Amino acid sequence: MEENYLFGLLVFVFFGIVAFIKPEKAKREVKRKQEASSYNKSSDVSVSGVAKYLQEKNAAILQSSVTGVAKYLQEKEVLNIVKDEELSITGVAKYLATQEQAPASGVSRYMAKQAVYAKQIAAENVSGVEKYLKNRN
Repeated sequence: MEENYLFGLLVFVFFGIVAFIKPEKAKREVKRKQEASSYNKSSDVSVSGVAKYLQEKNAAILQSSVTGVAKYLQEKEVLNIVKDEELSITGVAKYLATQEQAPASGVSRYMAKQAVYAKQIAAENVSGVEKYLKNRN
């Protein structure tokens, strides 16, 4: 019986070791392939090693040239522009904007009153069955 436990433990340890070793080998193989492909992409017969180095360095500088402070200042500048636009709106402009949204003529006011009046009349002329059903719920 004890031999079964010992055998099971050994099998478990063996598969654990195999499971941990294979991913490491696979990772190393993938890394090696990536390095080889990047070397093949950057290898050009007409470009010297120094030129390649300078190109890579310039690309890195361009990517990291925007610092956190620069980003903050750009965002602040955008916010100031928006704020200036909001401040340039006068009271008259605000008034005209609200007036353009709801132009009310005499006819439109009359039609609105008629719609309200029709709803009131319909509510008053309710039959007994409708009142019963309404009160039941």
